Amino acid sequence: MTLGSPSATREFFAEFDVEARAVADEGQEIYAAFGLERGTGSQLISPSVFAAGLRAVMKGNGLGIPVGDLRQLSGEFIVKGGAIRWAHRAAHTGDHPSLDDVARAAAGSS
Repeated sequence: MTLGSPSATREFFAEFDVEARAVADEGQEIYAAFGLERGTGSQLISPSVFAAGLRAVMKGNGLGIPVGDLRQLSGEFIVKGGAIRWAHRAAHTGDHPSLDDVARAAAGSS
């Protein structure tokens, strides 16, 4: 899911992964339905956010051009059979689970 427009989303994936798919949610209706909040000042700029950004850069990840509501916090979900089987709602803008945690959750949610 992305805050970008459908055309911006297509352009992004055309550059990075032509087979990937995402839902463009410019109006943030799906974000709200999944209980994803808009961040406060300390959730956007704090030592925790700075540390997460530094870790990302050290792993070789860059910073992209922000799209949409810069205060919108993210989340990761595993949905099966119409039910949320696992959820991680970001505590701040740099709060993301590891791919290993997501894979474990996916394996355990079958």
